Amino acid sequence: MNRKIVWVLLPISVMLLAGAGLVLADRDGDDDDYRKGWFFPRWMTPQRMAYDSESGKLYKEECGSCHFPFQPGFLPASSWQEMMQGLDDHFGENAELSEQTNQQITQFLLSNAAGEVNREIPNKVMWSLRYTPQPKRITETAFFRHEHREIPPGFMQRRETPLSFANCDSCHTRALQGSYNEHEIRIPGIGRWDD
Repeated sequence: MNRKIVWVLLPISVMLLAGAGLVLADRDGDDDDYRKGWFFPRWMTPQRMAYDSESGKLYKEECGSCHFPFQPGFLPASSWQEMMQGLDDHFGENAELSEQTNQQITQFLLSNAAGEVNREIPNKVMWSLRYTPQPKRITETAFFRHEHREIPPGFMQRRETPLSFANCDSCHTRALQGSYNEHEIRIPGIGRWDD
């Protein structure tokens, strides 16, 4: 092959490979199968819950007994701190814990919060909060609103069995594992979601 052609095709090939990597990297927390190699940096992987740690198990047990145990990376540390200090009025409910349990769960949330871990979703959450005040709810972040922008207004309530954004795992089949892959969305009564 002519050397001039090689020098022209080589940069084009490199750009195509890099472009394919970027396309794969923008998969909104897909499964890890394609990320197990060296090519994909750690921040692109879905945030995993450390349920195997003592604090993670306690968080899942205490908070998950009432609602979906949200990954800490969905809110910044300041939001989690404020939430854990006001459990006597936790969105209209009394969710107070013993002081020791509260401290242990608070530490777990703060050390895994957006801005504290270098992962895809927490990084996107922090980017979405750059011009907005500290959110009290995950649904108040620009990141959450952007990701759910295709859901028509009132869709969640106009159903035989209403859905709630507070139960991620009702539609995201692997939410407990920290995967929010759009290909794993199954809406009850409708099926697979395609956007």
